[in-house]
Amino acid sequence: MLARKEEVRSGKAQAVAREAIDGVAAASTATITTATGHVMAVSEFVARFDEAARKRLNRMNETLKKLETQMEAMEAEISKASELSQWD
Repeated sequence: MLARKEEVRSGKAQAVAREAIDGVAAASTATITTATGHVMAVSEFVARFDEAARKRLNRMNETLKKLETQMEAMEAEISKASELSQWD
């Protein structure tokens, strides 16, 4: 019976300790309010911002690759036309 009371006490102590840790973690979680009024954790905002920035950069990279390919094709056509005009 005595051992059972000690288990209950240690269980309560663990619960109190967990609540204290959770309270510290909650207090240390910084939040921000976005321009649209949404409240979120800074870490969540940074993760979303990072994802959006990566998507935009990937789209820009793809667009630049297409433009480079088009430029190379145009340069080849201009070079070919220039060579043909030299023989006329």
